Amino acid sequence: MLPPTPVLSIRSTWAVVKSPLLRVRDGPSNQSTVLSHIRMGAVMEVLTKSDKEENVEQESAYWYRIDYQGLKGWVFGSYIEIFDSRSKADRYSSTLQ
Repeated sequence: MLPPTPVLSIRSTWAVVKSPLLRVRDGPSNQSTVLSHIRMGAVMEVLTKSDKEENVEQESAYWYRIDYQGLKGWVFGSYIEIFDSRSKADRYSSTLQ
């Protein structure tokens, strides 16, 4: 009999849009081109974050690179809520709908 194989756990981070319309940009900067907009309550996977905080519209936060249904881009952290599991993100999202 083979020993049980340990399951690799991939730590995913998830985010939920908490502003009415979130701009997704092609780079971690307010000057970067807007690729698309995501509506409040949308759940997306966080791929990485910028190495330093920036100030945008009197808010200080990191930029996050996200994947939303295949759309990859950067969003500003003050407009999203971060979670360590998809289920927590989904629960939070359902309170915003």
